[in-house]
Amino acid sequence: MNNITTTGFDKLCSTILETNENIQSVSIINKHGRAIERRVQDKTSVQTVNQKNEEMFFMQCALTVSMGRDFDDEFGEIGYIHVDRKNLSMLSFPLFDNIVLVTSKAAMSPITLARKISAIIKKHCMQDTTAHTLEEGHKEMPKSMIQVSMHNP
Repeated sequence: MNNITTTGFDKLCSTILETNENIQSVSIINKHGRAIERRVQDKTSVQTVNQKNEEMFFMQCALTVSMGRDFDDEFGEIGYIHVDRKNLSMLSFPLFDNIVLVTSKAAMSPITLARKISAIIKKHCMQDTTAHTLEEGHKEMPKSMIQVSMHNP
């Protein structure tokens, strides 16, 4: 079970969206590819797809992350997955049983953006887990909260 509430996803999406004006959208999708939360940048022209294609797009993202998790024992947990297309870049961050999917203009530096988003997700999880832990009267934080790596080169 996740320690992040659905209302927390709203705040997380908004915070990530405000990070950079080139970010077009932020979605939280479940492991089946269904959107739980979605925020779109007001001032950018987001590539629009019909609802059926959007669902397939989200399912493809969920499948990629799910298949990558099959190799966690051999190679370690996924920090993020980057897909670079002609018109946009996509960054997928595993978050418990869900995925944070960020789309941005293709001209963005994906590594720099991924590090910023990773830090935001980690901070959000720390705050939400701390609040959840205090509400339930626990004294310790869970050791494994998020599968986002913060490696420095």
